[in-house]
Amino acid sequence: MARVLIDMLPGDDRASALEEAARIADQRDPEQRLGRAMASRLGWERPVAWDVFLVYGAAASWTAEGAPAPAEWFHQLNDGKPSEDATDGDEPAEASAEASEPDPARFRTGDDLRSALVAALHAAATPEDR
Repeated sequence: MARVLIDMLPGDDRASALEEAARIADQRDPEQRLGRAMASRLGWERPVAWDVFLVYGAAASWTAEGAPAPAEWFHQLNDGKPSEDATDGDEPAEASAEASEPDPARFRTGDDLRSALVAALHAAATPEDR
């Protein structure tokens, strides 16, 4: 599993990255290289993929030519637009699939995201991994 912190929102600063990194030892990507590569690989018009969850099978191979296609992927993107049910600005707004430029059918949040990831990980696992 890899996790990359990309500067995308105004609150994405060094302090927030360090706080997040304390949970998992990852390095930041201020040039958004991985996010740009993923957006390109997924065929997005937006330049950077973020808030995406990519699942790869054991046979996936990352090469100098680029990233492999994920076996499955999901996103939590709403193009940065707050929904009408946003509360006070301190809590994240509920995103809507209709506002997503990347495939709305792959939009997941909360328990729906957790369930989709569990199913995708199970499907991508080799028989020895199950």
